[in-house]
Amino acid sequence: ARAALTGRCSCRWACDLWSLGLWSLSMWSLGLSLVVTAAAQADDGGGASRCVSWRQTSGCNASGKRESSMDRDCQATIESGVSGFCECEGGVRAAESGCIHEPFSCEVKCSEQWAWLREQRKKRAGAEEADDASADDNLARLYKRGKGFYVMGNTELALRHFREALKLDPEHQACKAEYKQAKKLEKLLLKLEGVMGKEVEGKGRMKQLERDDQFEEARVLIEDALSLSPPAVYRASLYRDLCICCTRLRMRDEGLAACAEHHRLDSASSSASLLLAEAQLLAEAYDAAITTYRAVIEQDRHSQEARAGLQKAEKLLRRSKEEDHYRLLNVTRSASAREIKRAYHRLAVEYHPDKTKDRPEAERELADIKFKAIALAYEILSDADLRKKYDAGDEVTGNANQDEGQGQAGGQWFNHGGQHVHVRFR
Repeated sequence: ARAALTGRCSCRWACDLWSLGLWSLSMWSLGLSLVVTAAAQADDGGGASRCVSWRQTSGCNASGKRESSMDRDCQATIESGVSGFCECEGGVRAAESGCIHEPFSCEVKCSEQWAWLREQRKKRAGAEEADDASADDNLARLYKRGKGFYVMGNTELALRHFREALKLDPEHQACKAEYKQAKKLEKLLLKLEGVMGKEVEGKGRMKQLERDDQFEEARVLIEDALSLSPPAVYRASLYRDLCICCTRLRMRDEGLAACAEHHRLDSASSSASLLLAEAQLLAEAYDAAITTYRAVIEQDRHSQEARAGLQKAEKLLRRSKEEDHYRLLNVTRSASAREIKRAYHRLAVEYHPDKTKDRPEAERELADIKFKAIALAYEILSDADLRKKYDAGDEVTGNANQDEGQGQAGGQWFNHGGQHVHVRFR
């Protein structure tokens, strides 16, 4: 090789072969540099049009049969009346046209098409770069979206986003806490749905006891769910269910508190107002119940439930000013049958004639009146049907079957303690 370069070559054919190799290598290098330069100019929007030719078709349809003999070069002006397309480099097609179009040249159309493709590629690269910016950004987005779905009440989508976020960072404390809370809340809501929707079998008292057990189980689940401090969209429905459970279980204070909170969270709903009024009746807040029922009627003049509730509240208010069997037995309106029975036995022993026979005559008469009034109160409140009528504000004086057709026979009215009491003697 040194001899060939210096011109001192002992073998002529070797020198010729070496010179030919050098020439070929230089030509290849030059061609490569030209290709790279052209590619760079094309990508940078250089002067190359990237056009191949105009491809003409028949039938005034760009996708029609090719008419190769009518093809034209890139600089030719394509007038209206012919159909076809411009073929650009890379198999790109531009200016697909029918027979009706404005005059154009494929050189311009291919340049425009490639410029548009470069712009789209840049936008797509920018979007991909934004999406793949960093794992921290992706984590923040997933966590934020998960919290958004959780606040809106879509637990399923919230859990899905939290899981994807934890795949990127399993030790993300805030995401872990939100995921655990949402997962636990979802389980409690599923259990609650099963309990509230369960059909209760049986008849009479047995069915009522099972129903009470069902409400008690639901109440515990609701309180567990509320202890998680869920978003407001969950609290409104949870307090509604808690209001219903406590009212059915005749838990006056708890029911009133739950119904009041549900009404605060959903004040625009007439159903929330009706539940609050029912709890106010149970708590003997008759004036407040009347106000609530009237507010519902103002919103919906055709609400039969509100009108019936208003009548019941007005009856109970009048009765509370006259006689009250619950007060007579020293029990609340939410007292169970067992509590009523126990209160009656305690008072019956206290006012029984055998216990008062040694007292002065005036005290014996008052004790006798009290004893009979207590017996009447227990007779009404110990009977489920009579108690239901009494709680509804209906006039109830004793056993309906025995009183039917007898009017006030066998009874007597007494004034005692400022109350006008009718007692039926046995």
